[in-house]
Amino acid sequence: MWMDDPESIQMNLETVSLPTRRPFSWQALWILVVLLLLGNLASIPLLRATNRFDEPVSDWILWTAISVPIIGTGLYLAGRIGLGIPFIEGQLKGRKISDWARRVFALSLIVAIVGSLPFLILNLDLEPEAYPASWMLVLASVQAGVREEIAMRLFLMTILAALGGLVQREEDGRPSPTVMWCAVILSGFLFGLGHIDQVILTPEIFDALMLVLLVNTMFGIVFGWLYWKQGLESAILAHFTVDAVGSGIVVPAYLSHNLLVCVTVPIGLILVAVISWRALIPRAARPSSPEK
Repeated sequence: MWMDDPESIQMNLETVSLPTRRPFSWQALWILVVLLLLGNLASIPLLRATNRFDEPVSDWILWTAISVPIIGTGLYLAGRIGLGIPFIEGQLKGRKISDWARRVFALSLIVAIVGSLPFLILNLDLEPEAYPASWMLVLASVQAGVREEIAMRLFLMTILAALGGLVQREEDGRPSPTVMWCAVILSGFLFGLGHIDQVILTPEIFDALMLVLLVNTMFGIVFGWLYWKQGLESAILAHFTVDAVGSGIVVPAYLSHNLLVCVTVPIGLILVAVISWRALIPRAARPSSPEK
């Protein structure tokens, strides 16, 4: 459902419609900066547990400062082409966004549960003794969701869409669907490429690296589609949920080698997926019970 009233925010399952050529919101900028800083702080327990917390606090402040122009550029360009952060923008202007949170949360759970299988495949060779505590991984998932979605979707994908929109765009200034799909796929591929460790490529590890690239590119495309259709908050939430469910629930269940856990966890996730799927169905479209 596209925008009818340029001052309104309309949503359904398929797409979120934000006005194009919106004024820049400094409040939205600082909210994202604070979220990024909180995400970085949330990763500290995992970094300490894996002996990777060796950066001074001054470096964290510096990286947060560097993020300001990155976030600002993304927000400015997003506001010109109909992308953005609909929930935050709506809250800042006192607008009610009906059913958005419920639907986006349900969609994120479905993405996470379906994505837990490829997530598990990537981590089959882990040693249980070396695996960090689940709560640390869930906290670190906050950083991954916020930082990577700001960098890859709000910044990179928005720039790609804006540049493509100079060549092919709709009458209201939005990039054409073809341009948006190109931006989604290209940013998704670069997202997958960024998850390949800098190692010397040999025939022995080629298949493993290609699997990492394929799975993460797939996730990147899904997150990009969510950013396009439901806003940045949806991509952040889905990214966080995928990492949290995969690393904090599914992989620990597999590594436990406990039959009860290995059976209970999949059943529970399937039930959650069914409930989430039902939550995506508009109430008016659900079959009503027969009258007595």
